[in-house]
Amino acid sequence: MKRWPSLVGAVAFAASAACVAHADTNAPSDAVALTVSLPNPAQKVLYVHETMPVAPGKLTLYYPKYIPGDHAPDGPIGEMMGLEISAGGKRIAWQRDPVDMFTFHLEVPAGVDSIDISFQFPDTDRITPNLMDLTWDHVALYRAGEPTKDQLFRPTLEMPADWGYGTALETEARDGGRIRFKPVPFNTLVDAPVIAGKHFRQIDVTPANSSVHRWLDLVGDSEAALQIKPEQLEGYRNLVVQAQDLFHSHHYTNYHFLLTLSDYTSVGGLEHHQSSDDRARGGSHMFADPGHFLLDGSLLPHEYTHSWNGKFMRPEGLWQPDFEQPQIGDGLWVYEGLTVYLGDMLTARSGLWSAQDWRDAVAYRAAAFAHRPGREWRPLSDTTRAAQLVYGGDPAWVNWRRTTDFYREGQLLWLTVDTKIRALSHDKYTLDDFAQRFFGKDDGSYVTRTYSFDDVVAGLNAVQPWDWAKFLHGWLDGVGDQVPLLSGIEQSGWKLVYTDTPSRYQDAVENVGPEELGPSGVDETFSVGLFIRHDGRIMDVLWQGPAFKAGLAPEMTLQAVDGHAYSPRVLRDAIVRAQKEKQPIQIRAQIDGVSRTYAVDYFGGLKYPHLVRVAGTPDYLSEILAAKH
Repeated sequence: MKRWPSLVGAVAFAASAACVAHADTNAPSDAVALTVSLPNPAQKVLYVHETMPVAPGKLTLYYPKYIPGDHAPDGPIGEMMGLEISAGGKRIAWQRDPVDMFTFHLEVPAGVDSIDISFQFPDTDRITPNLMDLTWDHVALYRAGEPTKDQLFRPTLEMPADWGYGTALETEARDGGRIRFKPVPFNTLVDAPVIAGKHFRQIDVTPANSSVHRWLDLVGDSEAALQIKPEQLEGYRNLVVQAQDLFHSHHYTNYHFLLTLSDYTSVGGLEHHQSSDDRARGGSHMFADPGHFLLDGSLLPHEYTHSWNGKFMRPEGLWQPDFEQPQIGDGLWVYEGLTVYLGDMLTARSGLWSAQDWRDAVAYRAAAFAHRPGREWRPLSDTTRAAQLVYGGDPAWVNWRRTTDFYREGQLLWLTVDTKIRALSHDKYTLDDFAQRFFGKDDGSYVTRTYSFDDVVAGLNAVQPWDWAKFLHGWLDGVGDQVPLLSGIEQSGWKLVYTDTPSRYQDAVENVGPEELGPSGVDETFSVGLFIRHDGRIMDVLWQGPAFKAGLAPEMTLQAVDGHAYSPRVLRDAIVRAQKEKQPIQIRAQIDGVSRTYAVDYFGGLKYPHLVRVAGTPDYLSEILAAKH
């Protein structure tokens, strides 16, 4: 056995982020008793009651503001309603802070050792008549001036008695629809969402040789939504095996993949130490429809990878002792970018995607960034620092303004790192070695550790010496051609090309719904420079592209193309015809009651991205995507 030198060296030990693996069931008297009730799911209102130990005098309470994984001060404080604070049945006056809207001040009367807090929280994004996805940071206040690890909470959930549920929290007792969980610190509670519903299924995906349990917990609005295919379930079982092979460690007592399959909730995913909170884009169709599953296939692997990168190991600016202190997003190119790279790699290695699916996805993303003129003025590092501004932004002009590019461009960066390690070491070492050594410390622990830019550089140099600091700074701080955007693809033995036939991945993006841009639509960004919703409204226009130069803009509605009523087929036929006849495409569009015709000078034909093999070069990409068992 070869002993590896320590990679992390100066990595800080964030002891104050510690979680409790097995909490004491006899909570001390200073525990906050938190009860959250959902008496009528169709109303989608959660009723909150807290009994909080306090001392007489001035008291400040916080509503969670910065939630780990959100990278923004987006706690939904504006939704809170009906706040009442009392002691012994008598109301206590409270005041919101004049500057910080997440902060409340009050005076605890003499002789009072506990207060009652009640409010309601309407959650139209995560509740339907048949299910709920509960995130505790929406439904609790906590004391200011104390680290969240030191504030013990005793949570109880009240819901319909016939609902099942899944969570990483340990259950102390259940009586009908009332579930009492074991006490945990507040940071652990916020890190442990609950999914519950009338249609619930829990599947054990633990490898045969492991004593650490992993479960796939499914909730949907119907039994049909839960019908996972055998090959899909096998993919999730393989995911656990492949992740263990990659990291050679785990950082949880047990793990729950919490997956909500609903057409009526919001979509997305959020990482947690011992679970993931995933709401499929495909909703109830995720397992049944191949296109939906293709787009959702990488969701659970991405959030699972975060258990190592983002939860156990976290950029130093993204860890704080409570949810009030600002988070600094400079390390998101590692936190999210590396997680996209490793998570998508695991998606392929586990069989949830084929190697072709991975290549199609990366070709589409690489082409998007090759057509991202905003890279000429805004470095990738600024998208990390401004993360709280770019999340949830308007898709109009996103190619010029840039958005959360640290995810997908970050994937291209880390592909470049991986292929460079392979080339420099003559295929002796890979990014797998970095991942194992950097994230594989303290097997079984989920006490958060932090890392810096210098730690990442040191880790890479321990695997394969090179001037990684210069390379990373050049990519992160460079603009335009200073960034070797496609070098990872080219070093892997492949290249980006364009043909007149969309890939299966792009077809799914257009007809199911894109990952980055919101609603589905027609993507002709790489030809005329338009992304168009299915209703004919322009979502985005490529800055200085053919359509832009003709005068078209987002939110215009296409009416006709070359004299024919607009449809995707009519537009694409016109693009083909313009290539042959070398005549401008005539697009009639309307905005704000004004309709006019725009002449688009584009004669390059249909262009859809693909990766193709470069003969005579090492095929690192196939090695990267191959399963390890």
